[in-house]
Amino acid sequence: MNNQPAQRAVTTMASPMIISANEPFMTKLAFVVVALVIGVACFVALMAVVSVVMPKTAARSRAVVSGWPIRAFVVGLLTLGIGGSLAYYFLIHGYIPRLLRVEIVPGMLAAGLGLATLLLAIVVIGATGVVRVLGERLTGHPAVPATPLRQICVGTLAGVLGSWFPVVGWVFVLPGLLMTSAGAAVLAWVRRD
Repeated sequence: MNNQPAQRAVTTMASPMIISANEPFMTKLAFVVVALVIGVACFVALMAVVSVVMPKTAARSRAVVSGWPIRAFVVGLLTLGIGGSLAYYFLIHGYIPRLLRVEIVPGMLAAGLGLATLLLAIVVIGATGVVRVLGERLTGHPAVPATPLRQICVGTLAGVLGSWFPVVGWVFVLPGLLMTSAGAAVLAWVRRD
């Protein structure tokens, strides 16, 4: 008689890997650098496209950021705090029951995804004003007037590079940029002169 427990077949799902773990360090580093450069270029392009597609809103959001940066930060903090909490609540109550295969509240997942998408759009629209103000302040040499595209590029690079610093960037710069961007978009939408 066999006293050993029966072995069960274990199936594993392959995890998606872009670079295998056996690659040399320089290959991994080159991949990370290329991915970061492409990501920053895409973010600069996004800011340029948004400012071209919605020039009045981008100009109003720039005016809000340059005139009322603290107010924009506070409004953004409230907007992302309340909206993010609601999106989290809707996503948890819409997605977790689906994973557990219990009764689903209709529309919760869609409401959470819609609210998260709306908050992301608000931040992107307001970020055009923030990067324009950063670009104006960094390229503000009176002899060489900076074009709006140059301001957007310089401001976006400054914001992205400032957000990469391990503690200061992650704790202060990135949340500050996100809150100010959301508040600038909301105040620009409210303030329609």
